[in-house]
Amino acid sequence: MYSPGHIIFIIISLIMTALTVFVCKRNKWHLDSIVKVCFFVAVICEVVKVFTVIDVWPIVQATVENGEQIYKETGRYTPFIEYSHLPFELCSLQILFMFLYLVIKDGVWKKRIIALIYGTAFMGGLLAIFVSSIARDFNTAKEYLTSVRAWEFYIYHSMLASLAILIATDGKYILKLKEFSWTCIMLLIIDVFSFYMNSIMSIPVYKDGKLIGLSSSVNYFSSFDNPLGIPMVNKGQYLIYLEIRLLIGFILITLIYLPLLKNKRLK
Repeated sequence: MYSPGHIIFIIISLIMTALTVFVCKRNKWHLDSIVKVCFFVAVICEVVKVFTVIDVWPIVQATVENGEQIYKETGRYTPFIEYSHLPFELCSLQILFMFLYLVIKDGVWKKRIIALIYGTAFMGGLLAIFVSSIARDFNTAKEYLTSVRAWEFYIYHSMLASLAILIATDGKYILKLKEFSWTCIMLLIIDVFSFYMNSIMSIPVYKDGKLIGLSSSVNYFSSFDNPLGIPMVNKGQYLIYLEIRLLIGFILITLIYLPLLKNKRLK
């Protein structure tokens, strides 16, 4: 399941996370300053990601030859980023969450946003490190370890895990059950938004004006496809998957908040 390159990056990521937390704690950095630094690191990582995944592709035109549809190049080219790399996954949305935390002055909403960052950054950061979405892009450990994209990916998600730990141990915000509830509500709202984004980014195929299938699709938040191997060939099976997914998400968020409950910080 895990390639040598992936295992090495897991170790590196855990070391980076531990060192980041240690340095911030030792220097007693203020949480607002930590979020600001993390925001700039996140923006830099996103810029690096864009320039590593973007490529120039020929513009093609569909035509029929000998009864078969083929695609011919038009002689024109354009840069393109595949939809799966657009910043609509939960981890990428942390850039928006951190920005909102830094610009919003209302104390109640700052607390809600920091609670959202805590729960989602910890969950998303660790899951991305251990169940990496880019692990299959590399054939050898050398290719993995020399990839700018891989380093950007693990630095970014190590930073998210570090930020979540620092939020939980900082003491500036005493997170209570209402912050836990708001985290669940905001996640549900973002989740609903992903349904629309998945449909917008997918490419439908029509015949005689009727939808017959899709030529490609995206899967932000795993809301349209599942990593569990559950068969989904009809709406009933899909709804069962959504119920399982919702339950797993609620359990994960609850488990993430439990350490605060043990420390009497979640009341």
